[in-house]
Order: sequence, then structure tokens, then C-alpha cells
Amino acid sequence: MTIAARPRDTTYQIRIDGHTKRLSFAVFRDLGITPAEAMRVFLNRVAQTKSIPFSLNVPNAETLKVFAESDAGVGLNRAKNAQDLYSQLGI
Repeated sequence: MTIAARPRDTTYQIRIDGHTKRLSFAVFRDLGITPAEAMRVFLNRVAQTKSIPFSLNVPNAETLKVFAESDAGVGLNRAKNAQDLYSQLGI
């Protein structure tokens, strides 16, 4: 029996914040699927591949440092326009 042909005989509830729910449900509407269908697609993919279907990387200390510096504007170059950027890059 394929995953799609199996009877739906159990339920699962999750709690999420309202903002994430509104944004994600809007995407599902645009795709023409229900939130339940989206979760079934996700869970079926996890079951089939025995993995999360996207990368889950935790940034290391060096990456976190670069993020913080970038947020603070450290080491960033600004350009007035594309030509100025090319000039700064030497191209």
C-alpha cells in the first residue's frame, strides 16, 4: 500500500505563533493546498527519505560573529550605484 493510499486514522496538533500561521497559510492558499495537505506532504517526505527535506544548519561561532558585525555595519562597503560598485571592485 502506498503512503497516499493509507487511511487517515490519526490526528496531530501543533501550536505555532499567529504571525507564522498567517504567513504560511497565505502561501498554502496561493499554492491551492490546505495546511493539512501541506503537513501531509512534509511528513510523507520525512517518512520516505528518513530526513528533514531541507537543510537545518546551526551557525557556528564564526558565522554568528559575521552576522553580528554585518548587522552593526562593520566591514560593509557602500556604493552609490552599479558603476560605483564596479569601480570599488576594480571591474
